[in-house]
Amino acid sequence: MAASDCTRRSLLIALAATAGSTLAPVRAAGPVAIRPRSRVILDNDFAGDPDGLFQMAHHLLSPTTEVRAIIGSHLHTGEAFVSKGNQAAASATKARELLATMGLTGRYPVIAGAESALGSGTPPASAASDAIIAEALKADDKLPLFYCAGAGLTDLATAWLREPRIAKRLTLVWIGGPEYPGLWYPPPKAEPSEYNLTIDIEAAQIVFGKSDIEIWQVPRSSYRQMMVGYQELLDKVRSTGPLGEYLVGQIEKVLRMPSIGNLGEVYILGDSALVTLTALMSPWQPDPSSSLYVMRPCPNIDDKGEYVDRPDGRPIRVYTQIDTRLTFEDLFAKLRHAHAARG
Repeated sequence: MAASDCTRRSLLIALAATAGSTLAPVRAAGPVAIRPRSRVILDNDFAGDPDGLFQMAHHLLSPTTEVRAIIGSHLHTGEAFVSKGNQAAASATKARELLATMGLTGRYPVIAGAESALGSGTPPASAASDAIIAEALKADDKLPLFYCAGAGLTDLATAWLREPRIAKRLTLVWIGGPEYPGLWYPPPKAEPSEYNLTIDIEAAQIVFGKSDIEIWQVPRSSYRQMMVGYQELLDKVRSTGPLGEYLVGQIEKVLRMPSIGNLGEVYILGDSALVTLTALMSPWQPDPSSSLYVMRPCPNIDDKGEYVDRPDGRPIRVYTQIDTRLTFEDLFAKLRHAHAARG
């Protein structure tokens, strides 16, 4: 999830799941020569901010990534927009709704993640952590595995605590974390930490401070750059048929909520950076080379969700700028061509 923190808690209050229509499969058009170059596991709070639904649809339309599992994750304890204790289940339901809208019901495993943040000790086995471990440890699959997380890190931390060997078998691409001092200023009136990190601070402490998982991080200062205009959404997304109508409709539900105030005429699709960094890589020496990052020692995270410098931390990528032109023009084109391909 990636909206400004000053509106997040009021935004996530009443998003109700609605049934999506079942259609013929929506697929991206493209040359036969385009083949998968990576595996991805999608982990997001799909029942919350709808930017995760845009990201999921975009990944499913991207022929260079194979979606191996979709995990619906929880939000903060006490969020009122879904029934208490059922946030992850609601997220999984919303993911299935999008698959139905795309005509892809049953094509991908959708799993409800943990319903709450980590407690003390090693967490028990779960369907989500089982799926992560199984995919990461596939010895006969040579495609690199990216764990694309747009919310908290509960299920990945659970999987690592249960099976630390996964650290060498995947790369975490995470939308989350506050600004790094010296790289960017926080937005006005921002909370000291950041929404996705504070969903499960202990999970972030484990992934950053205890594990040796490779991390590509898109902090708040970078995901807030992923803005599209509402008029753009009408012209370039809604016009692409039932899928586009569904996606824009999810944002309009947010815009109509009186409790969140005036959001203006643009929307942050921050989770779309997960597609940029995994599907839209350069053809030679594959890498998301149109986006900018710095290498920093991985920090520790304190109990308030703030960074603690650790000069000897393993190097991680911290993205400072995401190629929004490539990201959104690719999304618009794939939606348009997929709709045309359905006739």
